[in-house]
Amino acid sequence: MRNIEKQVKEVLHNLDWLLESHDSSIELVKIDGMKVTISCEGACADCETNCVEVAFKERIPDIELVFQ
Repeated sequence: MRNIEKQVKEVLHNLDWLLESHDSSIELVKIDGMKVTISCEGACADCETNCVEVAFKERIPDIELVFQ
């Protein structure tokens, strides 16, 4: 597994508890170089705080995160 893919999957795994507690889910759509596309559903999809983006930027600051 490529390093970026491994890092993305780790971030997703670490967010599971938070998203589940808010009746939300997140799914990896694709990775294209440093562009990571994810799909977020539930209450967290429209959250202004956007802890999902914060978590990704803290762990993998060089990625371009795209919400689908």
